[in-house]
Amino acid sequence: MDTDFHTSARIEKITKFLSARGNYQLSGKQAVYHNAITGVSFTLAFSEEKRGLFRKNTAKADININYCRPSFFGLEAEIEITSLLQRFPCQIHDPQMNGMGDGPYSKEGFLRGWNAGNEFGVDAILSQSGDPILYLPSSQLHSAWRWNYGQPLRQAKCGDKQFVPQILYMLIVGHVRTIAVWGDALPAVLPEVDFVLLARQEGANSTFGFASWEEVAKLLTASGYQNGPDGFNLDYAIPSTPIAEFVQGFAPVDRSELVKLSPDRILDQELVQRQLAARQN
Repeated sequence: MDTDFHTSARIEKITKFLSARGNYQLSGKQAVYHNAITGVSFTLAFSEEKRGLFRKNTAKADININYCRPSFFGLEAEIEITSLLQRFPCQIHDPQMNGMGDGPYSKEGFLRGWNAGNEFGVDAILSQSGDPILYLPSSQLHSAWRWNYGQPLRQAKCGDKQFVPQILYMLIVGHVRTIAVWGDALPAVLPEVDFVLLARQEGANSTFGFASWEEVAKLLTASGYQNGPDGFNLDYAIPSTPIAEFVQGFAPVDRSELVKLSPDRILDQELVQRQLAARQN
């Protein structure tokens, strides 16, 4: 995606604003956004040019977001761009097909343009690559992204009293699954996932094992906890005997079975299937 933003603000003010937001690495006139928790990344490249009757210096920012990514890349990038434009009103130049043209900026237009390019990118990958395509339903990807995007704030609110895990992606028996780690029956806020990666400390080493969400939910419900909008809020000081025994009694798995996947590799199932169906017609 290649969209231009023009503003009368100085580049120094813009980069100072971005650095205060976090997740940005600044180098000269380039700002690289990378959220280590969600996996979302994009680049803003700045330059100055003279515009208008009086040839005033204006800042130009080119945003580059890679294609062939899960759809939440566009959602998170849009949050950042909206924040930037609220602080520094801009003129938009978006020449790509299905883009915003020469403005004004809109969330819908931004996402429409990026999603169209992303679909083209997925089609190109399907035609060129023989590697397995990894995917999950969009609803599951968005749910995991929303959790991970808000994880730092949740953890800050819980402090040291509870652990708030990230939602990870792992390859289990050839399928992409969502995972949350729950170690030593610690008090935690557990989001709903496909599998819970249990862990227990044994001397200097950690032992791991998987439990399906159904197993974990059954255990916690029987122990008096409810599966709410944010999963299970395990706010105990000491786990009950059934919970402690469950976490201590799981069957261990070999570490070689723990195949963690990068979030940027997991595509939207609906998009992949749409492109595959189009190839058969």
